[in-house]
Order: sequence, then structure tokens, then C-alpha cells
Amino acid sequence: MRGGPVGERQRKTHKKSRAGCDQCKKRHYKCDEGKPSCGGCAKRKVECSFTTAQSPGSDVSVNTRVFNAISHNITEYDGNSESSLPMADLELLHQSMTSTAYTITPDHKPNKDEGKLPLRFDYLMHSTLALAALHLYSEQPHRLELLSRAASHQHAALSLVRPHIIDGTPEHSQAILGFAAITSIFALAEPAYDPRGLGLVRDPVDELLNSFHLGRGIKTILTQKWHVLQHNESIQKVAVLTDYTALIPTLDNVYPAYPILRGVISQHCHDDEAASCLHAAQTVFHYMAIMEAHHQEVPGPMYIQMWPIDVSTVFLDMLADRHSIALIVLAHYAALMRTRSNTWWLERWPSALIQHITMILDPSLIVHLDWPRDKVLRLDQTFPSPVEMDLAVA
Repeated sequence: MRGGPVGERQRKTHKKSRAGCDQCKKRHYKCDEGKPSCGGCAKRKVECSFTTAQSPGSDVSVNTRVFNAISHNITEYDGNSESSLPMADLELLHQSMTSTAYTITPDHKPNKDEGKLPLRFDYLMHSTLALAALHLYSEQPHRLELLSRAASHQHAALSLVRPHIIDGTPEHSQAILGFAAITSIFALAEPAYDPRGLGLVRDPVDELLNSFHLGRGIKTILTQKWHVLQHNESIQKVAVLTDYTALIPTLDNVYPAYPILRGVISQHCHDDEAASCLHAAQTVFHYMAIMEAHHQEVPGPMYIQMWPIDVSTVFLDMLADRHSIALIVLAHYAALMRTRSNTWWLERWPSALIQHITMILDPSLIVHLDWPRDKVLRLDQTFPSPVEMDLAVA
């Protein structure tokens, strides 16, 4: 029986070659006996008996079992950049949700329905991210790429929203209203944070008028779609405002500059132009009184945003024509803006406006800029600069 012992050794060798983990033996697969998990089990994403055979106290054993459990039905990541998370946009979304939204309405409370709107309407998401990019740039001015990202998102938003503004379907009404509100703020923030400087390359009056017209578009949307939007909680807060008309008779005593401005208007303007400038001037001082006397009830810049909506088209036309008296009234509006220019998108406007109007106004009328200039300068000294705020936080 020459072959007896040899055959036995071959059988033992064959038996040894069939050794492996339980999963491979059960399926009659060849096992590479890799540790802590064989290659076959790793490829099939199943738990390997080699792993469980290790010491229960081993960190490798525990971690591997956890990984195998959670990755059983997960497709392997191939490292393709197209399937990676859009971290740049997620950064902007985080900025919007945790910071930017609260600068628009300081008493803002999260609303689940409103929070879902950008997820349903791509143009609203793009405009939301665009404004967040500018806000983040105001905090991190060394990151110039944020300006490009803001412009890219806003361009996408404008392209996508156009057909829905034209059609004006009820389904898009609230989203378009949100888009218009964000875009009117964007129109103020974008030129203010242009690295070339507001007032050097870009005309502040033209840029301001552009923002004014966008803001007035909000009123148009509200009027046209009121039957759809009137039940919205946020819109009701704006539509039903506290009555502060009792402040109007006190304006002359509180602000001696107001009767002086009325006299300048009456001296240089007539008919519709006089009426429009007088109304714009009264609204400036009325809103200033509200915001200074009721700071706790009106912590945000709502009345600053309302002023260009409330003035007449005649007054806006006078501004477009650079009418001297309209420019003087606008300088007083700069003082109104300064009452809330710790708001990031307003902080650079008052000084830029005063400087620009001083440059283009008839020299004989510059004396009428003394009060708004002093008001802005006084508040400039009251509000800490962004650098001072950074030092205070540090």
C-alpha cells in the first residue's frame, strides 16, 4: 500500500487548503484567511468569523463589527468628486440658517413652513445662498471667492425666477415674495462690499435707486397676491403695524432740523415736487422717531426698508434726475439708515451717501447737509467699527 501514507498526507493537505472563515466554507468559496476580516467577506460586506473570533475586548474587533453592521447596504464610495458633498454651499446654508436670517428680522423665530420654501423653489435657495455669501464676506473680508459665489448664485436665481414672476401663479407667490425681499437687501449689500469701494466706481444714488425699486416690487406682489398671502404669519406682522402717528406732532420739537428742511423744500420746489419732497421728509423724521423712541419694539431695520416703498414715484424721479432738494432729503435718509447701521448690509451706506451727495450738490446748498452729516458722524462714534467688534470678541 505504497500510496497509503502519501494519500493520507494529501488528504490532510487538501483539508487544510479548505480551511477558512465560516462564511467562505459555507458557500464553498476560497478564503484568503485575511485578518481581521478575510477579503471575501469584506467584498461581500458580511461579518467574518475571523473578526468575531478575536478577543471581545479588542478595539479592532469592536470597531470592525460596528462598521460591518452599518455598511452592509451602503455602496462603496469611489472617490469621485461629482458624488461628494457640496461643502461650499452647505457652508452658506449654515450661515443663512444660523446668522443671516436673524440679521433681517432680529426677532425672527424659526418657522418650519418658511424654512422649507428654499428646498421647494430653487430660485429662492439660490438667492438665500447669495445673500449668505455676502454676509459671510462681511465677516471674513479676506475670502474674496465669496463675492464670486454670491454673484453666481444671484445670477442663477434671477434666471430661474423670471418665468414665474411673469406667470404669477399662486403656488409661487410666497416664494417670489421671499425672493424679492432677499434681493432688495442683496442690492444694498453687493455694491457696499465691492472691493473697489462704494462711491468710487459705482454711483451710490443709482445703486440705492435699484434697491428701492426692488423693494417697491414687494408691495406690488403683496397687492396682487394678497388673497393668497394674507394668512402668512410673517406677512401679517408687517401688514398690521403698531400705530405711531401720535409721534408726528412732536417731530418739530424733537428734531429742530425738520422744520428747517421743510422751509428749504418750500423755497425751492413747487406743486407735485414740493408735495413729494415734503412727504418724503416727514416720513424720514417720523420713522426716525419710531426707531429711536421704540428701539425695543423695533430692533431691526424694517422702517428703513419701508421708507423707499412709501415715498412717491415723483420723488424717485427727482432723485434719478439728481434734483438738489431730493438729494438733500436723501442725505437725511442716510441719517435714518445710520440708526440701524450696526446691521451689516447698511453699515457702509450712510457715510458713502453723505460724501457722494456733498460732491455733486450745488455748493450753495451744502450747508443743508450739516445736520445729517453731524448725525451720521455722531452715530459713527457710537457704533463700534467691525474691527473694534472683533477685538471685543477676542
